[in-house]
Amino acid sequence: MLAAAIALVGAIVAAWTLLAPTTAESTWYDDGAAAGSYEGKSDEEVKADLEKTIAEGMMNISIASNITVSAQTGQAEARIENIAANKVDQKVTLELADTGEVIYESGAIAPGSHIQTIQLDANLEPGAYGALATFDGYDIETREKKGTAAAKVTLAVEP
Repeated sequence: MLAAAIALVGAIVAAWTLLAPTTAESTWYDDGAAAGSYEGKSDEEVKADLEKTIAEGMMNISIASNITVSAQTGQAEARIENIAANKVDQKVTLELADTGEVIYESGAIAPGSHIQTIQLDANLEPGAYGALATFDGYDIETREKKGTAAAKVTLAVEP
């Protein structure tokens, strides 16, 4: 009988612990949030607003995923492009993945422009290197930074 009572109390405590709201959960949702879409807007208007916001905030990036580098000259065909559809200027930084050393920085690249060949700022020994290409987007008129995107690339340094 005592074992049954202890089991029942244990079950009640376990249920209370699992089902009771925690402090973190009770403060997670904003008290001012209402269910549903924006008030006074049709579904089509809400969709159009969201698509506009997404389009304004998007930035496409383009760089060769495998870049061949000359160990003698430090030149590499990177094929960096700021596609014409972008609404921002871009600056590109290339850094080695294992050390974080910056080995290339571009100036601003206008939408619809590209850089075919780059000159690395470091002498690399022949071999394969992982690198990160970071694209910073800037407002064309104010030059205010608007966002960042990155891509992993591989550098193949040839003798």
